[in-house]
Amino acid sequence: MADRKFKKAIVFALILTMLMPLGSTAASSTEDEAAAAETTDTAAASEEASGDSGEAEEKPSKEDKNKLPEKITDEQAVALDTCEKAAENDKFILYFDGKNDRWGCCVKESKNYWWSSPINAGSEDIPMDENGSLMKSAKRKQLASSAAIKIGDLRQEKRTESPAPVYSTKANSVKYRKEDNGFAVTYKFNSQGVEFTMHVTLEEDDIYAYVDAAEIDEKNISTVDGKVLTKLQICPSFGAIPAKKDDGTENKGYMIVPDGSGAVIQYNNGKQSYSEYSQQIYGRDYTAVPLNAPRVTELAYLPMVASVNGNKGFVAIVSDGDTNVYAKAKVSMQDNQVYNNCYFEFETKSQDSFFMSGDNSNKINVFEKGDIKTPRFGIKYFPIEKSEDINYADCAEVYRNYLIKEKGLTAKTKADTSNFYVDFFGGVLKQTSILGIPFNLKTEITGFDQAGEIMSKLKDLGVDSAIVNYNNWTNDEIKRKVSTDMSPSGTLGGNSDFKELLDTAGLQVFPSINNFTMASSSWGYTTFSNSATRISNAYSRQVSYSPAFGVAMSGVSPALVAPDTYVKIFDEMIEDYKDEGVTRIGFGDYTTKLVSDFSKKNTSSRYDTANKIVDGLKKAKSEVGEVIADGANSYVIPCVDQIINVPVYSSGFNVTDFDIPFYQMVVHGYVPYSTKPINASSNTGETFMLALAAGSGIHYDMTYAPSSTLQDTDFDDLYYSNYEGWVDMAAKQYNIAKELLTGVSDMTISKYERSEDGNQIKTTYSKDGKNVVVEIDKANATAKVDGKTVDLAGAIEGGAEG
Repeated sequence: MADRKFKKAIVFALILTMLMPLGSTAASSTEDEAAAAETTDTAAASEEASGDSGEAEEKPSKEDKNKLPEKITDEQAVALDTCEKAAENDKFILYFDGKNDRWGCCVKESKNYWWSSPINAGSEDIPMDENGSLMKSAKRKQLASSAAIKIGDLRQEKRTESPAPVYSTKANSVKYRKEDNGFAVTYKFNSQGVEFTMHVTLEEDDIYAYVDAAEIDEKNISTVDGKVLTKLQICPSFGAIPAKKDDGTENKGYMIVPDGSGAVIQYNNGKQSYSEYSQQIYGRDYTAVPLNAPRVTELAYLPMVASVNGNKGFVAIVSDGDTNVYAKAKVSMQDNQVYNNCYFEFETKSQDSFFMSGDNSNKINVFEKGDIKTPRFGIKYFPIEKSEDINYADCAEVYRNYLIKEKGLTAKTKADTSNFYVDFFGGVLKQTSILGIPFNLKTEITGFDQAGEIMSKLKDLGVDSAIVNYNNWTNDEIKRKVSTDMSPSGTLGGNSDFKELLDTAGLQVFPSINNFTMASSSWGYTTFSNSATRISNAYSRQVSYSPAFGVAMSGVSPALVAPDTYVKIFDEMIEDYKDEGVTRIGFGDYTTKLVSDFSKKNTSSRYDTANKIVDGLKKAKSEVGEVIADGANSYVIPCVDQIINVPVYSSGFNVTDFDIPFYQMVVHGYVPYSTKPINASSNTGETFMLALAAGSGIHYDMTYAPSSTLQDTDFDDLYYSNYEGWVDMAAKQYNIAKELLTGVSDMTISKYERSEDGNQIKTTYSKDGKNVVVEIDKANATAKVDGKTVDLAGAIEGGAEG
C-alpha cells in the first residue's frame, strides 16, 4: 500500500511539474532557450494576427464556399455607401472606403481599377488544394488590410521582433479624413503601442502613399517594458491578382523584382513550396557584422517592383525610405493564399545582435534607440495600360521617366560609340620574410607601364576605345589606409609613368580610390575616431569568413569608415584631383555599399549616408569632371558618367522563373555601362551573349603578375585575371559588340523578348521613330542585326575555360 501511495505521489508531482506556468521557470539566454522563446513569440503573434476567436485555425470545408459573401465588381465597390470620392484629375479618380479599410484608383480612359487590397478577399472561392479547401478567415483579413506593422519587444527577457505582422484590420482605431488631392487614415494599435497616419495623394501620373516619421507615435520605448516599431508595410496587397478569373480561367501575367539585373516571377508558377521573394534594397547594412558569412547574392539596385496582367499593370517605386526597405513578392498558393502579389516592407528601426563576454551561448538582440531616422516612407504607384500586352521595357520606361523627372537623370551616352571596359589592380601587400623576420611588402601586380603594355596589345587587336578603372594605385591604398592624395605609388612606376598612362590616346583612365574600410590609421584618419559604430556600441570591424565553414576568422579586421568621414574624404580627394589636373575619378564601394553609424556623436542613418554620397558625387562631377561608378544604386545613377559591373544575372531565388536585363533597360541610352567581368564568370560564353542581348559594354579584370603572386594576398580572388590568357578573347568579344551595338549606343531599349527556353533573345532599340532589332541565338551562338548574321562561336571558346 505504501509503495502504491509513493508511486501516486511521484505521478502527482510530475503532473504538477508539467502544468507549471512558464513564468515560474528561471529565465535563460542560451541559444536553445532563446529559440524556444522565439517560438512562443511566434505563436503569440500568430494568435494576435489571426484574431481572438481561433476561427482562423479551422479548415473550411467545401460547403463553406456557399456561405461566403457574394463577389462584387469594381463598379459595385465604388458605389457602396461606405466608399467616397477623394480626388480626381485628368487621368484618375481616387476613392476611399473607411469601413472596409481600402482605397482604389480608377483609370478614367479604360475604366480599369487598382485597389489597395482585393475587394473580394472575403469572398474569394478559389480552392487552395485538391480537397477544395478555401483560404482561412484570418488570411482573408490580412489580404483586406491596407497597412501592417512589426514590433520589437524591448523587455529584457524578450528582445525579439514579432515574426508575424499585425495587420490594420486588427487596429483598435481607424480614422479617415479628406485632404487636398486625397485623404489620410490614422491607425491606432493599442496592444502594440503604435499609432501612425498614412496619406494617399493623387498625382499627375501616379498615386502616392506615404507615412511621415513625425506622425508615428511609439507610446512606450522604455528598455524595461517598451515596444518599438521595427517594420512598416504600406498597402501590402496593392494590385494583388487572384490565381483565377471569375470565369474560372487562370490569370496570366508576371511580376518583376529588382534582383541583380532583374528577375521575373510568373503568376501561378507552382512554386508555393519555396519561400517568398524577399530582398533588402541596396543590400545589407555593413555596419552590422553577421556572426556567419552572409549569403552571396546579387544586389537589388532599384527600389521597385511591377505586376503585369496582360495589357494592364503597375510599377511601384519607393520614392521615400528606399534606403531602408525590402522588396517582397509571393505567388498564389504561397503563404496559404490565392493571390499573386508584390509589395514593400520598410525597416523603421535597425537591429543587431552580439554575444556577451565572447560567450557564443549568450546572444543578445538590440534595437536602434531614439527617434525614427528616416523622415518619410513613401511609395508611388504608376498604372500602365496599352492596347497590346505590356512588355518588360514598358515597365523600365516608367522607372527611367521617374529618374528623369524626379531625380534629374540626363543622357550621358554618345551616338555611335562602343567602349571596352577593363579593371586594373595596381599593388597589394604580400607577406614575405628577410632573415626569418616576417613583414608585409608592397608588391606590384599591374604597374603603370604594364597596364599600358596590356592596352597596347588590345589596341593591336582592334580595341580602339577603352574605359580603364584603375584600383590600388597609391601607397596608402595599397597599405589599406584611407587615401585621399593624388600620389601614384613608386612601386608601380611613379608619377611620370602614371601621367603617361593617363595621356594614352584612346584610353579614358579613371583613377579610383576605395575608402570604404581601413586596416590601420593614417594622418587625419584613425581606426577608432573615424570608424562606424554598431547599435551595440561596438566598433564595426569588417571580418573575413572561412570559405569552408562560413565563420568569422580570427585576427584584426579592418575598420568600417564612418559615414560622417565621407564628407572629408570627398573634399580632400576632389581638391587633390583638381590640383593635379586629373579630370576623371572613382570612389569604389561608395556607389553600392550603404552603411549606418550609431555613434552618439555622429549618428548617420542609411538615409543620411546616401545623401552624403550623392552630394559628394555631384561635387566631384562639378569640380573634377567624369565620375565612374563601380556598380550603381538607384540614387547614384543620375550622378555618374559610367557604370561598370552591372550584372546580367539575378541571384536565382527559387521562386523566380527567369532573368531579364531590367536594370539595363532603365539606363540604356542615358548612362554607358558594362557587365561584370566576363572572365570572372563561371560561363564566359553565356555571359558574353547575355551582355550583347542587354546592350552592355564588354568588361574584363586584368592583372600583369602571374596568379601565383596573388596567392595569400587581398587579391587572391583574382586568380583568373592574368591578362595573357584573355587579351585575344577580350578583343574578339569587343569587336563583335562594336559591330552589333555601336549604332544603338544612344537609343533606349523599347522591347525585350525571349523564347520560353531563353535561347532566343530579341532586343529592340528605339529613338526618334527609328527602331533597331538585335537578335541573339544562344543555342547556335549567332547574332543578327540589320539583316546581317554574325557568328559568335569564335568569341566564346578558349580563355580560362580552354
